[in-house]
Amino acid sequence: MKKLEKSVPVIRFKGFSEAWEQRKLGEIANSFEYGLNASSKTYDGENKYIRITDIDESSHVFNQDNLTSPNISLDKLNHYLLEEGDILLARTGASTGKSYYYSKMDGKVFFAGFLIRAKIKQEYNVSFIFQNTLTERYNNFIQVTSQRSGQPGINAQEYARFALYIPELKEQQKIGVFFKQLDNAIALHQRKLDALKLMKKGFLQQMFPKIEADIPEIRFADFDGKWEQRKLGEIFNERSERSADGELISVTINSGVIKASKLEKKDNSSFDKSNYKVVKKGDIAYNSMRMWQGASGYSSYDGILSPAYTVIYPRKDIDTIFIAYMFKKIDMIQTFQRNSQGLTSDTWNLKFPSLSTIKIKIPANDEQIKITNLFQKLEYTSILHQNQIEMLKKVKKAYLQTMFI
Repeated sequence: MKKLEKSVPVIRFKGFSEAWEQRKLGEIANSFEYGLNASSKTYDGENKYIRITDIDESSHVFNQDNLTSPNISLDKLNHYLLEEGDILLARTGASTGKSYYYSKMDGKVFFAGFLIRAKIKQEYNVSFIFQNTLTERYNNFIQVTSQRSGQPGINAQEYARFALYIPELKEQQKIGVFFKQLDNAIALHQRKLDALKLMKKGFLQQMFPKIEADIPEIRFADFDGKWEQRKLGEIFNERSERSADGELISVTINSGVIKASKLEKKDNSSFDKSNYKVVKKGDIAYNSMRMWQGASGYSSYDGILSPAYTVIYPRKDIDTIFIAYMFKKIDMIQTFQRNSQGLTSDTWNLKFPSLSTIKIKIPANDEQIKITNLFQKLEYTSILHQNQIEMLKKVKKAYLQTMFI
């Protein structure tokens, strides 16, 4: 009989000292099964369909934002239904190796053909086995094994050869519970963050008047007057100063105005920056060719921007941050699109002369400030939850490296 390779992790719970034994995934699983070969259709309200793209890249949970159902008669296809403790493994494409651990909380779920189901034997803790698919050992296995002449791929026989180290069941259970608690904490902060984003999105639509209205649907109790209609050119000027000196600033769709050094991409800015535009704290900057996609924001920095951007600064009695939030409204972005110049979306641009003709409705300055404060509090709380998520993910990554072999 072949002697089993044994070892121990760097960190482990007290009370455990036995060496871990190496096993192949094929020894741990009762079977490996391929999924349902069917296209998807609109969700029927009962039968969910999980495909590779439905598994979140980061959290490995079933993303149920855009649910679908199998586009096939499901009579006699119950063997494609997921059961508690099933692990799914992606078998082809760029996401080869991506894993998912089914929970009954996800509902009635059929799994698609580019996924392989591993049914783990009862004498093993499934949560512990699943966490092994998030380790460096597993990632290295995927990189080596998935190499093909075409797109990457791993079949069931190859997955069965994945080697992992296993402790006694009680230690598996303890580790499984520990990581489940970490995952639950991450999920809790993520749910709160998602709720705040949804709340902000709703307030953006309800705390500003619709195009045909003079007052918003939701309003602070202290205010009741009509909002005043103004052209953007009446409350903003275009900043025309040019300079090569200053910190390079960029404008993004999701994060607004940020320092270019914070972007995780190559610096493609011109060596000669003498024609770059000056931006000052309190200005609004936007990408002239991406304003219709929401590429604008309030600047908290002094710096310089590419000539492709437009910089505007307020006249008196205007809260610039309030306007920056207004610019993120769906109907406002649609207005920017209608006023952009160009034959195709690749050439659409919105320069200040066109922007200046757009009409908006604004309240008195004190109401502007109160609305701004609300949105800033929502953003501040969102950042706290985002930071907690990132911190917990780092903690989990560190423990995955030290509590597994």
